Amino acid sequence: MKTPSVQANRRILIIDDTPSIHQDFRKILGPDTDDEQTLAGTEAALFGSPQSARLVFQLDSAYQGEEALELVTRAQAQGRPYAMAFTDMRMPPGWDGLETIERLWKADPHLQIALCTAFSDYTWEAMAERLEFGDQLLVLKKPFDSLEIRQMASALTWKWQMAQDAAIKVQTLEQTIEARVHELLKVSHLLQYDVLTELPNSTLLGDRLNQSLALSRRHDKQLAVMFLGLDRFKRINNALGHPTGDEMLKRVGHNLVACVRASDSVFRYGSDEFVVILADIHHPQQTKGIAEKLLNAIRAPQHIAGHDLSVTASLGISIYPEDGFDAIALIKKAETAMRNVKETGPNDFSFFIDEMNQRAREQQSIESGIRLALERNEFVLHYQPKLDLSSGKVVGAEALIRWQKPGQGWVYPTDFIGVAEDSGLIVPLSKWVLAQACQQACAWQAKGLPELCMSVNVSAIDFRQRDFVEGIEQILKQTGMDPTLLELEITEGVLMQNIDATMVSLNRLKALGVRLAIDDFGTGYSSLSYLQRFPIDVLKIDQSFIRGLSRDSNDAALVSAIISLGKSLKLTVIAEGVETLEQLNFLKGLQCEEGQGYYFSKAVEPDAFVQYLTSVQTASSTTP
Repeated sequence: MKTPSVQANRRILIIDDTPSIHQDFRKILGPDTDDEQTLAGTEAALFGSPQSARLVFQLDSAYQGEEALELVTRAQAQGRPYAMAFTDMRMPPGWDGLETIERLWKADPHLQIALCTAFSDYTWEAMAERLEFGDQLLVLKKPFDSLEIRQMASALTWKWQMAQDAAIKVQTLEQTIEARVHELLKVSHLLQYDVLTELPNSTLLGDRLNQSLALSRRHDKQLAVMFLGLDRFKRINNALGHPTGDEMLKRVGHNLVACVRASDSVFRYGSDEFVVILADIHHPQQTKGIAEKLLNAIRAPQHIAGHDLSVTASLGISIYPEDGFDAIALIKKAETAMRNVKETGPNDFSFFIDEMNQRAREQQSIESGIRLALERNEFVLHYQPKLDLSSGKVVGAEALIRWQKPGQGWVYPTDFIGVAEDSGLIVPLSKWVLAQACQQACAWQAKGLPELCMSVNVSAIDFRQRDFVEGIEQILKQTGMDPTLLELEITEGVLMQNIDATMVSLNRLKALGVRLAIDDFGTGYSSLSYLQRFPIDVLKIDQSFIRGLSRDSNDAALVSAIISLGKSLKLTVIAEGVETLEQLNFLKGLQCEEGQGYYFSKAVEPDAFVQYLTSVQTASSTTP
């Protein structure tokens, strides 16, 4: 038998009441004597055969079964167990071999045993009745020779080692499988539960809602789906940071769970959106009280990071089976109702009605139409002249987008800009407007027309894009537009959001040479201190104040104050929405520099703008 190369446990316990038997075992299983080593070396030298190392075992002796049990127990405690034991059948006056084996296996169930017997002590049937002859027990018939002893010692100790190795591998495999199962359960939990609020997420929503719907159908019950969206929640993130916003979301989720029954479910659907499933609803009006309770819980003041904060929500409700029979339809309709609340007045709730769905479909149609219009070049720019009120000359133009929709004629911004902003399409749309306006300004200059300041409106979403300034710079380079002839109109409300970031963007734009105008000035409640800090060139008075000049003394006083403020800050002041001679004369009397409006011209196509410009130039040159 070839000895395995892996280091094995060779510890063997000899159990016999006769000392000479122990000596025999040590001669057979112990290391070679000096005479044996000399004889083996001589044989190797004579016959040229390699001298192999003798397999050596570690031997301990016990002369009674009780002593053997003590040694086995101690070896177990020390972590150095015996691999096997040779035990005699007869060991008077103590235990016999069978009882010794029974006791040893209770102490060490893995111990391999060779029972030395003459078969005259017990019959086979008697031994089988006492012991279970498995693979851990072999019978060694007396008298035996050294070959049998060495072969059995080698085989049983190696068998013990393989059994231990297999047990370790099985244990390792079980641990690996258990760890993998825990990982899979953790991943499954992460996929189905929100990390921040620990609420089930939108992935689990569909499954839970379908289960609730099945129960509702079976028991002929109604079910309500509530879709909640926090109102203007981004203000908290922008002003106080995301950790504060995250803590607010966690508390909102906790408060929602506290407001509903154990049979109901709360989900985090999106960044600042939640869904509540109310099972076993007897009447739709039952949900009104729950909706009010949820809204009250959300707007309860919270003390977070040293701030007393409050947030409101808009809530939409859909009812099974009245509003739909499947999960997707009910969630969609509840969300539609929530969106409608946000538009009409937040911090309220509403049930879904078909008119909302129709409006949602119209908005979706507009969104799809905008995408196609960008691909098909259906958008065009019209230009409204801006005039110097003292000389009457055209000094600039404001680019205003129009949609020439096939089969419908002109579609104006009020009908599609809102959808473009909600869908994010305002970003590519604004880039197209800026590029077209710059190209047109350069084309007019190439034709010999006088230099005009081209004004382009900037939305809040455009201004908050990370690459906003880079995009402006790129378009200026591509079109060859003189930056000093480009004027960006930014509303007052946009500038007052995140003042530090606003200052950085404005200064970068000024570094390019671009002119900056505050559009709709007077409606955003900006303070004088911030107005002094902003690198602004132009104040543009909102047309609502110009419209009321003839009938509202407050508007007249406000317009006068804005013009005076602009002059004190050395800013150009433009009045938009000039529609009557009376308004024009009032503005001239206050020395307002520029104006635009229907009194001069509406926004027109490029060719019509050139005609108007030419006619104004001609009239100015002939005026004495």
